[in-house]
Amino acid sequence: MVHVHAAEVFARPLVGWRIIAEPAALDAVKWPKGSRVVRISPDDVFLIGATEPKVPGDAHAIVTPEHGFSGIELSAAQVAAIAEQHIEWQLPSKLPAMAQGQIAGVPAKLLLSPDGSALLLVACAASHELVGRLELTA
Repeated sequence: MVHVHAAEVFARPLVGWRIIAEPAALDAVKWPKGSRVVRISPDDVFLIGATEPKVPGDAHAIVTPEHGFSGIELSAAQVAAIAEQHIEWQLPSKLPAMAQGQIAGVPAKLLLSPDGSALLLVACAASHELVGRLELTA
């Protein structure tokens, strides 16, 4: 088993859009190719890596740049190691999925891919703290 120490984990700032709109309008949006959609709640989306989106189904939608999250790309093995060592809640068994809760005592989200890999999202203000608490194995 190879150890990847916290100092080798890099949380990169994520640039995207925060969209607050009627849930049905968000359900109907055709998101830009190559973007990642994080459905934070029924009426709240964080859209990573895209140009400014349009929400035609909600004339009062709020679309604003979002610079408050950092991300860490994780392999499936790293996700499993973090779950074993740093998560006290059950990961979803049906993938893809978004899960959220305390990870190593820091509020965070996991955007889980079908292959078990994930993008770990954390508030930029807490990213240094989270990285310092993690010891990943791969």
